[in-house]
Amino acid sequence: MKSSDQAEKTKKHFDSIASTYSDSSDGRFCESAYKPILQELGQYKLGKWLDVSCGTGTVLSILKDSPLEKYGVDFSEKMIEEARRNVGDDVRLYVASAEEMPFDKETFDVVTCSFAFHHYVRPAAVLRELRRIMKPEATLIIVDPYLPQPLRLLINPLLRFSNHGDYHMYGQRELERMMRVNDFIMEDFVRVGQRVFFSHNKAR
Repeated sequence: MKSSDQAEKTKKHFDSIASTYSDSSDGRFCESAYKPILQELGQYKLGKWLDVSCGTGTVLSILKDSPLEKYGVDFSEKMIEEARRNVGDDVRLYVASAEEMPFDKETFDVVTCSFAFHHYVRPAAVLRELRRIMKPEATLIIVDPYLPQPLRLLINPLLRFSNHGDYHMYGQRELERMMRVNDFIMEDFVRVGQRVFFSHNKAR
């Protein structure tokens, strides 16, 4: 399947579940692992924060009282509709691909990407775009599902046939290499429970 077809399949999937996502098992699973994001962003008192692939805006709504200037992007129109209901007028929301976002160079101080990175068909393109819109020394936080080896080796070739938009699961070494070649430095990679990882990265 072409990468463009895969991306379109993923978009259709999320459009179809947007209205029920927050109350679904996937939505509840994601919410259970947001604590490290909240702890990290709680340290920021000034600047611009982008939640990329923000979905229904759960992280943005939890941090609605953050002093940061808040932005959200998702390629699913239906997800953004739900996000607007959840976050109100305090967040600037955009329908856009993570590979091509409507922001100027070096705009953001911190970017979060929660439970979305394994959906990206062209993750290097996403990282290049994130680096473009992030300031030097800006923080990129990725929270994503975790599978140990050898399960990743067995499951990854099958994921692209998934009807749920899953594409590739990452371990620390693979993600660190991707960060390095796309002008990021991985500063931390920790497990959150058994099924989630938290990765703290800096733009060079």
